[in-house]
Amino acid sequence: MNPFDVDWIVRRLERVAQRMEQMRLDAYLRYVHNWKRRLFVEFLGGIARGIGFSLGFSVLGALLIYLLRNIALANLPVIGRFLADLVRIVENNL
Repeated sequence: MNPFDVDWIVRRLERVAQRMEQMRLDAYLRYVHNWKRRLFVEFLGGIARGIGFSLGFSVLGALLIYLLRNIALANLPVIGRFLADLVRIVENNL
């Protein structure tokens, strides 16, 4: 395995070329250099992330409100007092 052996260098280059083909580097480079397609794909990705964030926040917020309402209805002394203080703080800051 002499690094100056031509056969060794050829085998290494073939292995590198094979790995580059497996990585589809040529398709990635075409994608990177096509700014119109990249802009469109990234724009759609941003819209999808924004919609996902909005839906996720809405579902989690509704779930949290539902749980807090049920806890308040259960009339637990410590949590009920905490929620009353929280509601009072929110009302004062509006």
